[in-house]
Amino acid sequence: MLDDEIYIGAENNYNLFTVRKNSDAATDDERARLEVVGEYHLGEFVNRFRHGSLVMRLPDSEIGQIPTVIFGTINGVIGIIASLPHDQYVFLEKLQSTLVKFIKGVGNLSHEQWRSFHNDKKTAEARSFLDGDLIESFLDLSRNKMEEVAKVMNVSVEELSKRVEELTRLH
Repeated sequence: MLDDEIYIGAENNYNLFTVRKNSDAATDDERARLEVVGEYHLGEFVNRFRHGSLVMRLPDSEIGQIPTVIFGTINGVIGIIASLPHDQYVFLEKLQSTLVKFIKGVGNLSHEQWRSFHNDKKTAEARSFLDGDLIESFLDLSRNKMEEVAKVMNVSVEELSKRVEELTRLH
């Protein structure tokens, strides 16, 4: 559970998904249904979710107020899912979309294709999830590439670096 309305789950095709309660629905039948609001291919089989953080967070910082869920996989991967404020999510989603134009995937695999939710019933583009590893890779770019990304984003390299570094403090 991410909050009182949104729940997170994982399934055996290495995908994550989020669903929302339909609390505002007119009928009991509609309220009983969960609406899928997020889909993402993680590439790992998640077997545990827990509320919490791997780092000490200062309560007076903006980052300290962001709720996080830790997950563990059968391969030993530990990851973080954070419920970002809408404006921060929109900004980071734009950064992620920009970065895929500058950073090639392993084996030249398209990032969008790799992160697309797929199982036996459907394939869908990833939605409502961000790839923190990809976003944090901005900090590993050369200064020239950082400037190109910043120009597309219409912000300074310093501002972009600051916002990405803030994200790294979540884990």
